[in-house]
Amino acid sequence: MNRFLTFLTTTLVASSILSCGGDTDQKDPNENQQHSENILFEFDTYNQKISYCIGLDHARGSFNAYTDKRVQDLFDLGQIRNGMIDYLAGNELQIDFMIKDSLLDLYLMENGDVNTEAVSMRDASYCIGMDEAFMLVSSLVGRKIDQDVDVEYLIKGVDEGFSGTNTPSIPYMDAKKEIEKYYGDINIKNGESFMAENRTIQGIYETESGLQYEIIQEGKGISPNLTDSVMVHYTGRFIDGRVFESTIPSNIPYQGSMMNVIDGWQEGLMMMKEGGQRRLYIPPSLAYGEKGKGSIEPNATLIFDIELLSVKPFQQ
Repeated sequence: MNRFLTFLTTTLVASSILSCGGDTDQKDPNENQQHSENILFEFDTYNQKISYCIGLDHARGSFNAYTDKRVQDLFDLGQIRNGMIDYLAGNELQIDFMIKDSLLDLYLMENGDVNTEAVSMRDASYCIGMDEAFMLVSSLVGRKIDQDVDVEYLIKGVDEGFSGTNTPSIPYMDAKKEIEKYYGDINIKNGESFMAENRTIQGIYETESGLQYEIIQEGKGISPNLTDSVMVHYTGRFIDGRVFESTIPSNIPYQGSMMNVIDGWQEGLMMMKEGGQRRLYIPPSLAYGEKGKGSIEPNATLIFDIELLSVKPFQQ
């Protein structure tokens, strides 16, 4: 998805993407409709239900992304769906999984256009489907729930999510709420286990609040107070290694008041000096708690690599 988000961002300034002349690899408008029959599934176990919800939510997010008006003529939804389901079901793949990245690199151009001469829309879309499925599976593995998921119902959710129907077996918002609660409970368990193991590692320190940190490089400048402003570079990750935010790719540091950052940042930054670098391990009570924020799930334990570039003292 990160590859596509980069591509989608580029389309905002590349108007040529809206009309790809010369593309003879048109989508079959009926290819996706055969999966849109309103047949409601029944669930005998919670595992079936939550597996369906996970598949539905992920597929619906993908459906919305690839039907965005800026790119809706550049992808074959039926083939994205097929790529996802084939990968998840363990079916014989239409395209070798090992070459999907190479094909997508050829299809998604840096200027926000697509190259249908190098790769057909159909093949590129199937590769995107495999990529989406791979990321979904990776997220389940990272949460340590991949063995608990009912694959049959995960696929049912994916199929309905890509059907475009407004009447899935579980309404989209209800499915999202169910997932948030499920992931929130898992995040507490996984976070506590991670922090318990982490505190036994040499070089990891823990404060009274529960914040853990690792000193990468000591600074030599001043330390910020709570009323000061700071300039920092940072990368934020979940405990399974997934990056959710970073200033590094853009090379544009964060600048803002210490009063506007999470408690874990406040405490960690006040222990640092300008020029210093630390890795902060922040429990949910010092981050975004049980509500989460944006892509950060409820009760998520977070890891931040932070470099304190400068401190701007508060001036009355």
